[in-house]
Order: sequence, then structure tokens, then C-alpha cells
Amino acid sequence: MKLYLAPSSSLELIRYLRSTNGEDGLSGTPMRKRVIRNAINSTRAMNELDETAQRWLEHVEKPVHVFVSDRAKGTSTQSMVTHVYGDPMPHGAVLDLGHGMCICAPHFTFMRMAADLDLLDAVLVGMELSGMYSRWHLGPTAFMDPYYKAPPETRDYTFDIPKSTTHSRMEHFVERQKGQRGAVVARAALRWVLENSASPMETAVYLLLCLPKRLGGYGLPQPVLNPKINVSNPDGVKKRYPDLFWQGANIDVEYNSDKAHSGEWARYRDSRREVELTVGSIKVLPLTRHQLMSVEGFDAFAQGLRRMLKVRARRYDDRWPSRRDELRRRLLTKSE
Repeated sequence: MKLYLAPSSSLELIRYLRSTNGEDGLSGTPMRKRVIRNAINSTRAMNELDETAQRWLEHVEKPVHVFVSDRAKGTSTQSMVTHVYGDPMPHGAVLDLGHGMCICAPHFTFMRMAADLDLLDAVLVGMELSGMYSRWHLGPTAFMDPYYKAPPETRDYTFDIPKSTTHSRMEHFVERQKGQRGAVVARAALRWVLENSASPMETAVYLLLCLPKRLGGYGLPQPVLNPKINVSNPDGVKKRYPDLFWQGANIDVEYNSDKAHSGEWARYRDSRREVELTVGSIKVLPLTRHQLMSVEGFDAFAQGLRRMLKVRARRYDDRWPSRRDELRRRLLTKSE
């Protein structure tokens, strides 16, 4: 028998597995059987899984949410809540991790989670799954193993990790699932999901600048996040990855976090990177945390960027400031 984690618990385990970035890194075999017939539906059976499975489950909030195929097999306890999924699973929707554990694949997790989220939260899940960070903070016990190599992390996030899915994969999956639960919100969210975001604050900057005014954003054109570009400098051609890059205008917005960019060497490295991009004919606009956190400062930054992008100014209605403030509250409190 196997434990089939439902989307919410799958997302928690995906976050943990991505963050460990070692032998527990997110990998699994797509399940061939499309009907769940051997699903674990009791706490006792769940507790009989092996040591690896138990270690994974330690990082899933209780109660664990799982799929079963029949309402008669349902249960609801402090440790486990079952959800009926009697239809055939979409192809590639479930990953078998081994050790009696199966999870929803990232693209399936995104679609099903969207059913219970509003548009903004669905976008944030999509940005995270297709980005290079994870909303997970590794506890101190993770660093006791001398062979363990953890990626950089701070507070509730882990950074510099491979993305778990792509925008195109999520889009193709959702398009095949028209009429299924979560597909409508997921399809709407994908309009604003960009892959390759390097941090939640980078995601927040992009969404504040580019979401439409009806959602509280400034309605600017969408950039490309962290694309690989070749810049010519006097000492040769170098590969660089600008944060938010508008290709036609050759403009790069570089977010400089006080926390992530502290120290003399970090400041020197960031300054050198900006000089190299500028010498390579790319207009670099540094954005500090102080500017981002200031409503007036960020408004001036966004309006300056709008003029550089040659986007025509449009009137903001009387309700826009309140929508802007609500968007800032939701994005910046989630991203710090």
C-alpha cells in the first residue's frame, strides 16, 4: 500500500524536498496506474511506513491530507484527513517517491491548489514552483550532518535551488484538464506567472510593477526574469543574469536587499556586476529595500521605469491607492 498525499500536503513536502537539495531532492517516478486502489487510509498504516517516509512526514503539517479512491475508505483524525479522488488520475499527475510515498507532481499541485486560492496566492504558488527558491526554512538539525550541503537560506525561504517545474509544463497540463477542479483559476494565474524568479522579493517587485491596476499593480509590461545574456566588456564576453530584464528597452531592474547584499565583498560584487551590465549597453536601475518599502519611493521608481519603457501614462481611479496598498501588504509581508 502507498500513501498518496493530496495537494496541500504535497506542496509542503515539495518545499522541504527542494530545500534539502541532497539525496532527498525532489525526484520521483511518474505513477503508471491512473486509479488509486491501494491507498493508505489509516494513521496506523501511515505510521508503519519506513524511516525515510517518517522523516519526510515530519515536515508535513498535521493532519496529513491524503487521497483515497472510495468514500467508504475515508477518515478524519488529528493525524490524517482523506479526500476522495475516484476518477482516473491525469497522466503524469502523481510522482512515486518510493518508500511507500506518492505526491502530486508540481504542475498538478499548482492546479489543484488554485481551486482553494484567490488569483494572487495562486500566482505566488506558481512563481515559487517555477522559481529558484522555496518557502521552507531548514531547522538547525539539518546542519549537524557533516556531509550535508544546504543551499543559502534565510528566515522562511531557501534559495539557489533548481526549479521544480516550468511555466510551459504547468500551462500544457492545465489546458489538458479543462473542466477539472482548479483549472479556471490556474489558467488565469498563469497569465501572470513568470518562471526563474530568484527570490520572493524579486517576485514581489515584478508583481507590484506588472499586475494590472485593477489588482493594485502599475500595469507595466512583463519582463524576463534572470535570463542568460552575454555582455561585452573590455576584458571579454561574460554571461550575466539580470534580475528583471526588459529586452526591447535593454533595461535591468536589480533588487538589492539589505540582508542578502550586506558586507563589503557583497557590495563590491553587486557594484561590479552593475558596471559590467552598464558597459554592455544595458541600463541598470538598482532598487533598494528602502525604496521598495516606501510607498512614495516605489511609486517614483515605477513611474520613472514607465517613462524609460515609453509606456503611456494612464489615469488611476480613486480606488487604485487602496488596491495598491492591499497588494503591497500581501506581497511584502509574505516575502520578507
